[in-house]
Amino acid sequence: MGEIAPTENLLMRIQCISGVVLVTMSGAAWVFFSKQAALSVFLGGGIVILSFQVLKWQLRRALQKAKGSPSTGGLFFSYYLRFLGSLFLVFLLMHLGWVGPVGFLVGLSTVMVSVVIVGGLEYLVSFTKRGDG
Repeated sequence: MGEIAPTENLLMRIQCISGVVLVTMSGAAWVFFSKQAALSVFLGGGIVILSFQVLKWQLRRALQKAKGSPSTGGLFFSYYLRFLGSLFLVFLLMHLGWVGPVGFLVGLSTVMVSVVIVGGLEYLVSFTKRGDG
């Protein structure tokens, strides 16, 4: 097996932190609010993490398959198809009343929170490596 590229390592950290953030936020919602709030956070986080995984797969497939630059038409089509699928799931869960809007929105922010955490950690590591002061 080959060496893992730095960007792949970064994506793996974002995925791991996303899982930890999802479990932590769902547990906190259950303890401090209700089971319904915890379910809302969990479903929102599950949708956004699944969407992130599909996006990663789509981009990897498009970039590995293309000999030059990937075809933008197919890439945009699959991107918007994934987006519309996620949007449909959000609409369906909200319309059926299975989730509360605030908890669901908190869950949908799971990957964004993970990116901020990983970015902050990367900054701290580069700051400490750059100078010992």
